[in-house]
Amino acid sequence: MIQAVQNNKVNRLVFKANEDALTSSIFERFMYLPKELFQHILKEALLDVIPNLDLHTIQSIEYWPNWNPENTTNTNRVEPDVFIRTAKQDIIIEAKRYDAKQQSKTQWKNEIQAYYNEYSIDEKPLLFIALGGLHNQHTETIEVNNKEYKVYKCKWQAILQAINNLKYTIELTKDVLNSNQTILNILEDMIISFGLFGFSTADWLERFVSPSHIKKSSINQLALSWKN
Repeated sequence: MIQAVQNNKVNRLVFKANEDALTSSIFERFMYLPKELFQHILKEALLDVIPNLDLHTIQSIEYWPNWNPENTTNTNRVEPDVFIRTAKQDIIIEAKRYDAKQQSKTQWKNEIQAYYNEYSIDEKPLLFIALGGLHNQHTETIEVNNKEYKVYKCKWQAILQAINNLKYTIELTKDVLNSNQTILNILEDMIISFGLFGFSTADWLERFVSPSHIKKSSINQLALSWKN
């Protein structure tokens, strides 16, 4: 699908505006990576540390599960974007298309309530991550059924940056481990996906030139050129 969109075989404007397409494009490829790399990228991108986050023992991942809406404000169903089950914990990820001002506390509460409608018998710890659409960058606490839950936060742009950083690190060892090419291909697909959704995928200058080696006069000349 990525290549079809990139080569204008699929309507790029429709694809670009689709929140679910962004979620599936990135998270489906997360599942192709070694689990420790998925964990590394997410930990790097999160705005706060999640104690005991463990993605090494993923058992399943489900997109837009259809959960019982009992005791929520929904009528027919509740659909979180991504639901990950691991051996030690369950994780709900509510993703929004853009990085600012789309998340809803009511939606968070509905999804936590609906999760317990489905899985309360399992008695697993539940983690909740709000991805994109943030109104602020602080971890928040919400209450559902007299129990408090932390809502951890993450930006799409931060995930992209973590992927870029990992790709750059792996490229430095490419000649040593040829098997890294498979991982690089997956990371490159993810970067292309972000680009198709309008995110800037350009490498930063410091990747190529150490800041300590840049003369102040050179920086001033660059600034003058940009102004002109």
